[in-house]
Amino acid sequence: MTTGKTKALVTGGTGALGSEVGRVLREAGFEVHVTALDADMASSFAEMPENRGLTVHVADLFDFDRTKMLMDEVGAPLGALVATLGGFLGGPLSALTEADVDRLIALNLTNAVHTLRHAYPLLKAHPDGARVVLVSARGAAAGGPGAALYSAAKAGIANLALSLSQEWLEDGITVNAILPSTMDTPANRRDMPDADFSRWPTTREVADVVAFLVSDAARIISGGVVPVYGKG
Repeated sequence: MTTGKTKALVTGGTGALGSEVGRVLREAGFEVHVTALDADMASSFAEMPENRGLTVHVADLFDFDRTKMLMDEVGAPLGALVATLGGFLGGPLSALTEADVDRLIALNLTNAVHTLRHAYPLLKAHPDGARVVLVSARGAAAGGPGAALYSAAKAGIANLALSLSQEWLEDGITVNAILPSTMDTPANRRDMPDADFSRWPTTREVADVVAFLVSDAARIISGGVVPVYGKG
């Protein structure tokens, strides 16, 4: 797959990891499209000098029909899809409200299902094969107290990669998942001020792994669930 004019879509592309992935893919020569949840977020993101050249789409990926509209906007063929949209809410399972449960599942699983469902025709249309990278989490493999539903939803993401790598094999689409541990972001530093930040992977380091998985060098890798834990 050549990357000169190949389209890449990064969902959650205005977030800490998504924006880094978008910039790294732009550096690799992709035509990069990213999603923002609302117009204000899209506008502020597009105004930042470091984000020049990234095309921003306003899209509610929790909505099945709006996700289809996004794919119509991006257009086929799509050479790479990186689904970074997600979110964490900790606490005992018994303390989660109905709204908490709905939001956690929507943030970490439902939007990815919608995205994959509607991106499939665009990915299949790429003549040289397409690459998909899904963002799971370390908790998908390890579990942990205070993160039961989050970890379960992220395990679902990892299984999507395993299953779709087989389902889409004959279409020339590779599908892999990465499992980051806590990443070094301003929000995580703020929330965990006593942690050893030097042990966390940076968003750039994780984005570089993503860039490899969507490159020609990784064309024979599919169904991988790749740990990106840093020194943790």
